[in-house]
Amino acid sequence: MINYVRLERFKCFLDETIPIAPLTILAGANNTGKSSVIQSLLLLKQTVQTSGIKNSEKANNTKKTVKKGDSVVEFDIIIPSSGSTHQTIYLQPEQWTISINGPLIHIGNAWDIFCQNSGADDITISLGIREHPDKILKLKLLYDVKNSETHHMKTENNEDFALLHDLLSEIRFTHIGAMRTGPQLLFPTSNELTWSMSVGNMGQYTVHCLHQFGKDKIAIDKLVYEGAKSKTLSYQTEQYMNYLIPGIIFQYKKISEADYFTMGIRDYEQNTEYFRPTNVGFGITYCLPIVVAALMSRAGDVLICENPESHLHPEAQSRLGMFLSRVADAGIQVILETHSDHIFNGVRLAVKNGVINKSAVAINSFDRSHAVSNPVIDQNGRMDLWPKGFFDQIEIDLMELL
Repeated sequence: MINYVRLERFKCFLDETIPIAPLTILAGANNTGKSSVIQSLLLLKQTVQTSGIKNSEKANNTKKTVKKGDSVVEFDIIIPSSGSTHQTIYLQPEQWTISINGPLIHIGNAWDIFCQNSGADDITISLGIREHPDKILKLKLLYDVKNSETHHMKTENNEDFALLHDLLSEIRFTHIGAMRTGPQLLFPTSNELTWSMSVGNMGQYTVHCLHQFGKDKIAIDKLVYEGAKSKTLSYQTEQYMNYLIPGIIFQYKKISEADYFTMGIRDYEQNTEYFRPTNVGFGITYCLPIVVAALMSRAGDVLICENPESHLHPEAQSRLGMFLSRVADAGIQVILETHSDHIFNGVRLAVKNGVINKSAVAINSFDRSHAVSNPVIDQNGRMDLWPKGFFDQIEIDLMELL
């Protein structure tokens, strides 16, 4: 599980360390660095995921080389007496080129990633892993001001990258962005859909997941809805969606000739027929991917969600905060970027009600100078400090109104 991320000369940060807990909240005004933290994590995972190195090789003291552009990646694979595979990776030459645009994140060019206030010429993203407190995982990128428009950057510190790859490649990331697939008449299929691929970064494959895996049991029994008659993904999704937005059930149909799905939404409390998603508003289709992604996650996975509150009524936002607290307590690391005091208060209620322990919540409040403060929640859900600009606009407005 990720313990912290340190960003040196990365985008708006000269040098900042952001604590990461089982449930992490990134909050603050617009353009203060919250999304940059998420981008740094996705860049790390993307670098490992697209490196061309695999951990599945099992041999005793063998070597293997993989051509990667102008570089050669050499494996030295050792199986200890326990039988588990330990892999040490050496990269040759000393500098290795990676792309800063890929399947998980598209940042732009080197100029976009480099802190403009820095006098140095490198960018370092460091990661702490809770299970290995004595180790620091690093990705060091070299910035060339004469080649600032490049989409590729050189890396340094080969041993650090080897360690980063060895540990981070075992952690599955699911990222659901702020811009999600809203109400549509047709929902796409994925040509590479597996349980581990999940819903897509825009939630675009949510309906496909429910259609294909709806009869499979969710991975973590601790997340089974209280009193539920079934542990299947489809049933559990409807239970939690009813917790957020009471009265709704879903229907999925595949149009095989076009490789698309349709989804119908019915209000069983009002005894309605199934309606098109375009006739029931944005809130349902915006939060559905979050619920499905959480229920498809396994212990040790990382779920990153931007603006989970989008298009939801305040009551549903608060309940979503409590639901995601329960997800984090089940062993899935949850990272939320939010502007919602209702999401935050839902987390506070979850702490007070014993859904999640106070020590499992990390709060990061970003100010306009890109500095980060870390308020702490006590076991009653109360804060030890309240930074300026941290979910305080209601009080500011009420003071003026009174």
